[in-house]
Amino acid sequence: MSVWIEIISFNNFLGIFIVALYMIQHEIVYTPWGKLSVKAIYEVHTKQTLELRESKVNPSAVHHVSSSLDITSFFDIYKANVVRTRSTITAIVLSVFDQSIFAAEDLEYAEQEMTLFLQHEIRQTDLVFKLAAPFEWCIILAHSGEKEAEAFLERLQSRVQLKVIPLFNQYDAAFLASIAEIGNSDVELEDLIEHGRNALVHANKEWQIVYVNHYKAKHLETVKISILEEDEIFRNVLKNSLEGLSLKHFEIEIETFSDGYLFLQSKRYLSSHTHLVIMNDILPRKNGLEVLYTLRNLPNNKKIIIYMMTKRKTEEDMIYAYEHGVDQYVMKPFHLRLFEAQIKRTFERLWS
Repeated sequence: MSVWIEIISFNNFLGIFIVALYMIQHEIVYTPWGKLSVKAIYEVHTKQTLELRESKVNPSAVHHVSSSLDITSFFDIYKANVVRTRSTITAIVLSVFDQSIFAAEDLEYAEQEMTLFLQHEIRQTDLVFKLAAPFEWCIILAHSGEKEAEAFLERLQSRVQLKVIPLFNQYDAAFLASIAEIGNSDVELEDLIEHGRNALVHANKEWQIVYVNHYKAKHLETVKISILEEDEIFRNVLKNSLEGLSLKHFEIEIETFSDGYLFLQSKRYLSSHTHLVIMNDILPRKNGLEVLYTLRNLPNNKKIIIYMMTKRKTEEDMIYAYEHGVDQYVMKPFHLRLFEAQIKRTFERLWS
């Protein structure tokens, strides 16, 4: 069963669409009004919404896209960005604490004014939409965790108490909210909203925040490791050492090769995964420098990290290796614990 929501205005729909464009790295978009920046389009439609409000025309009647719209696909864009950037997003389910304060004839007006208020308070990359139940909304905060969501709600409380719109002069409104931090893509919008709404049952005072912790866990990132070393004993020592490392956020897939030719024939390096290649400079058939040249001429070469093991200690040899694409120059013999520390630091930089 899909989640259906009511779109309040065309500004909302376009805002979501712009987020999608932004996430695929388009700084400028083409529109019916010509070539405009994301900010410019947002300002055009914000201005339209405000003008309609001032003229007392219902924006949803003029810029209505559909009575209901399945936004699951748009939410999937946010989820994909979580995985791609290793960041988090936060979902807030917001509800008015006491709906009975509103006069019956003002219910529709109050809900509309609050929706416009929330639209004004979010960032351009965020999303707010009205839920089916009266006086309930869902807000998706991009690149945000629990702390940022708490700060947003504190700011919202301050704005309400400052009575920044006429409605808050007329009615002493207050909200309560649930916060769900999302660190992976294993979440469906319908389940997310249901958990958020269920959590609100436990809120019993104005501006109370309750937390949903179902979606925090981050996926482990797969990193391939290839060890190219002719000496079988040393090759296995390196493999056992790497398998024993505790690498937070990562799972590793290790394979070993006795020479460069076997590695290149395996096509293992043709992958979208990050790939750590640990190789000796002198190898049978295809030596380390030949492998280095092949890897650095691949389209995905930025995904490949290369450790070069060598007995060559001259400054010229080191400079040559670095200039041709080596990331770490490891001189033999080396201490295994120092080597492990270097590997750990590499993985820490991958996550940062």
